[in-house]
Amino acid sequence: MLIVYKVGAIRVTPRFTRMITAGIFGVLVLVIGNLVIGFFNGGSGLGLRDGGPIAIIFSLVCIGLAAFSFLIDFDSADQLIHAGAPAKASWGVALGLTVTLVWLYVEILRLLSYLNSD
Repeated sequence: MLIVYKVGAIRVTPRFTRMITAGIFGVLVLVIGNLVIGFFNGGSGLGLRDGGPIAIIFSLVCIGLAAFSFLIDFDSADQLIHAGAPAKASWGVALGLTVTLVWLYVEILRLLSYLNSD
């Protein structure tokens, strides 16, 4: 994604940022809804994490959102550098990159576990 960002194949515009942010909040609402419904119907919830076709599609959507979140993180780092922000501001970008990396890693592992279970 860094190469895609540096080449300029995908530009990070305010509209792009709003779309990715809305997608992330949508995923968050679905996960919380899945958890709450799972409390009342015996644990399966909406089927977002049970390994079925819906879970695989949901994981692919989460992987796509996490990958595109890297573009937003790279853009925020570029903006801080160009604005001449102090070095103390770098922890926020590092935290964002770390959270995105961990989210992507967990979603890839979750997808692989769904595909591995027969």
